[in-house]
Amino acid sequence: MKSPITIGISACLFGRNTRYDGGHRHEPLLVEALASTVTLVPFCPEAECGLGIPREPMRLEGEAEHPRLLTITSRRDLTAPLQAWSALRLDTLVADGLAGLVLKARSPSCGRQVAVYGQDEGKTASSPGLFTRLVMARLPELPLADEEELRDPARLADFLARLPSSR
Repeated sequence: MKSPITIGISACLFGRNTRYDGGHRHEPLLVEALASTVTLVPFCPEAECGLGIPREPMRLEGEAEHPRLLTITSRRDLTAPLQAWSALRLDTLVADGLAGLVLKARSPSCGRQVAVYGQDEGKTASSPGLFTRLVMARLPELPLADEEELRDPARLADFLARLPSSR
């Protein structure tokens, strides 16, 4: 029987080839540990909003409070499509009983602390990725963690303890 607790997980961590380079960052031990306790729902803001796989690398630029998502070579601003998709996808996740999120560290969409670059090409600050920023604003109490944090068994146990016992 599936757990009634639903956790969103970055699709690349789940093992899906959704990264900009067409690859993944599968975390099999983390996925196994979580799947024994919760129902996992993979998602990828960048791929699902239509940016394609593979796609040009991108990064956050501008002001940390309002960063823009720009491709590195062609300089396309992808902020609006990612933000529009993020709002719709978050609506779906909430309707499905979202209880927490496991995010890809340093991703410009999913990271919790992502470098934000200024015009001089230097890192100027850090900010949540665009999807994560929306989640934090809309659901400030939602348990969030990235794969790097959850490699620590104590932090994984803490994350799981913050989840509701049922939905």
